[in-house]
Amino acid sequence: MNNIIAIIGSASANSSSHHIVEFLNTQLQEKVRFFVFDRLKEMPHFDPVESIERPPIEIIALRQIIQDADAVVICTPEYIFSIPSGLKNILEWCVATTIWLDKPVGIVTASADGQKGHEELQLLLQTLGASLDPATSLHVRGIKGKIDDKGNITHEATREALATFAASLLGVL
Repeated sequence: MNNIIAIIGSASANSSSHHIVEFLNTQLQEKVRFFVFDRLKEMPHFDPVESIERPPIEIIALRQIIQDADAVVICTPEYIFSIPSGLKNILEWCVATTIWLDKPVGIVTASADGQKGHEELQLLLQTLGASLDPATSLHVRGIKGKIDDKGNITHEATREALATFAASLLGVL
């Protein structure tokens, strides 16, 4: 059975990204082992010297989880026309490694707009050597109006797009 790690780019505990990842987990749970990583704010700030010479234990563990995964899903909002700083931080910790090289990665950017953040994340992952596929790249605009106060995705077209995304992710494994 394949392993997928889902990295949540939001620092908020009850974010749209969490609800989307929960939805994806229900779509994939019988087909893959799905691990959710939502501890970005616990990660130390990037230090280029430490990254090579003596990475912190949390970073070593995260690098190993990414390395061992058959695929990675990143679900994130956009903050100030960019990806959240915590997400950028963990990507920076991985620059001196090859863990992203040819790794299948699915991206879901869900925000008010999200276009700039979506494009930036694609560029960063391409720079790291990740394997990106248009079928596993989803941009959801206006997410707050598509999820109810209980975290249910109520917008049918968004539910369908996420189900298609999940199926496409299985296809790249």
